[in-house]
Amino acid sequence: MNDLLTTSLYKFHQEQKAKMIEFAGWLMPFSYEGTIKEHNCVRTESGFFDVSHMGRIYIENNEIENVNKLICSDLIKLKNTKAMYSIFTNEEGNALDDVIFWKFETHIILICNAINRDKITTHLTNNEISYKDITFETSLIAIQGPQSIELLKTLLEIPDKFSTKNNKTFTYARTGYTGEDGLEIMYENIHTDQVLKFLIENNIKPCGLGSRDTLRLEASLPLYGFELTEKISPVEANLKWVINNNDNYLGKNKIDEHIKTGEHKYLKKFILESKRIPRTGTEVKSNNVSGVVTSGNYSPILEKSIGFVLLDSLPESDLLEFDIRGNLLEGQIINKRFLS
Repeated sequence: MNDLLTTSLYKFHQEQKAKMIEFAGWLMPFSYEGTIKEHNCVRTESGFFDVSHMGRIYIENNEIENVNKLICSDLIKLKNTKAMYSIFTNEEGNALDDVIFWKFETHIILICNAINRDKITTHLTNNEISYKDITFETSLIAIQGPQSIELLKTLLEIPDKFSTKNNKTFTYARTGYTGEDGLEIMYENIHTDQVLKFLIENNIKPCGLGSRDTLRLEASLPLYGFELTEKISPVEANLKWVINNNDNYLGKNKIDEHIKTGEHKYLKKFILESKRIPRTGTEVKSNNVSGVVTSGNYSPILEKSIGFVLLDSLPESDLLEFDIRGNLLEGQIINKRFLS
């Protein structure tokens, strides 16, 4: 544990007696008062997450055309002061990482998954793209929930959804980290005490990685390493909506082939009318089509087991059969978001 990285909020996590775990080389809070309580707090009120473990890469705008050759979305056409979700792809058209770009007049901030920061910075270096890794000199928090924007109006000028703003202290965006409205705010580490003072005075509760995972799953959002990997393409992950780059980006031929032929794996959402949860790796069948659960958990809002399953081909039926320790349980594919 001594070799793990910590964020500028680590002392606060200790004071709050958070349950800490190792995650991607960092010592991070898993929960404070319990995952379900924190989950419901974000769905009904407002909570905040320390997401400072995520990579933050500063790139000048003169590198945008080069970055565009590595992602499946069009960063060139993205307007300044906008945010964009995209995916870095490899030569096979599969996902190196799913990321968020914040675009400004002079530069972009690339936010990548903590586990992939070294991989993405190496990828940028190998493609001769200049950048500055500002992960360790800055912090990043996500304030989420239906009350968040009203509370944040006393601190910041609120941008439109999927838009960005910055001032002398804060750089931020409104992208919906958990499926709820809110802001993701980056600042230099010296401002952490000021930020914590605001959070405490406004009774914005801290939330950990446990509720982050259940909130994102419930909001039908993929998690890297599960729904997206270097062996799963954006098409297979049901993310065709992010593919709008007409440049000859890395892996484009493979992705175009997936779209044209439909011959690929299919990620589907499922609901199980049982308290038993099909966890990651659970084997699944839909008639003669085999598959595996990528993520599965209990939904506190729906009060059901939900998750994603990656099937070898397009299923003809919406019925699923899960093999949970030798017991076969039936589930249902749904073709809409878990929360409408």
